[in-house]
Amino acid sequence: MRRRILAIDDNIDIRNLLRHVLSKEFDLVMEDSGDTGLKSAVNFKPDLIILDLGLPEMDGLELCERFRKLPDLEHTPIIILSGQTGAEIHAKAYSLGADNYLEKPFNSEELLALINSKFRKSIIVPKKSAGHLTLDFKKNVLLSHGEKVDLTPKEFKILSLLWDKAGEVVSREDILSYVWEGTHVSHRVIDNHITALRKKVGAHSIAVESIYGEGYQLMINLS
Repeated sequence: MRRRILAIDDNIDIRNLLRHVLSKEFDLVMEDSGDTGLKSAVNFKPDLIILDLGLPEMDGLELCERFRKLPDLEHTPIIILSGQTGAEIHAKAYSLGADNYLEKPFNSEELLALINSKFRKSIIVPKKSAGHLTLDFKKNVLLSHGEKVDLTPKEFKILSLLWDKAGEVVSREDILSYVWEGTHVSHRVIDNHITALRKKVGAHSIAVESIYGEGYQLMINLS
């Protein structure tokens, strides 16, 4: 069964390029505005979304945030494809639920490899448990006593990496490679995500400790 991709960009040249690169492998729907993109996302239920930021009617940041509030789309991978550059806009997009950020002009082979990596990971759907805590990789959620802990997609990925290496120190570079998959972000962006994650899981027997000059360490206290 072919995977479904929704691409939203108001530049016809970009849409034509995406059609050329993606239509042979995937079922592709293209939209050129925020409003039509939102309607298509609800009806088409894509497996992945490619999203420009500078859209008419509703910009990409608002659209990204709205996607994450829809039950059918809250865990759908979102790749930002934008001419807006710099760490600040990257951080803003990630905070609103984007999974990756590629700046224009982009390399089509890199985009295709990133998309395929997303779909490979979506096949793996185990659960990992420790006492009253469960990481559900099918739904990308953390459960505490059966109740969902509200994490962003990036926070969940950071937690899953730290969980796999609980008690060990994980470097910022390892977090960057696993969570952002080669997309360039600053250490400040990583630290901000860690700070937000620490606040959310601290009440659920999980501590994310900073190890000066080395990285981060996750400790689970079930006593």
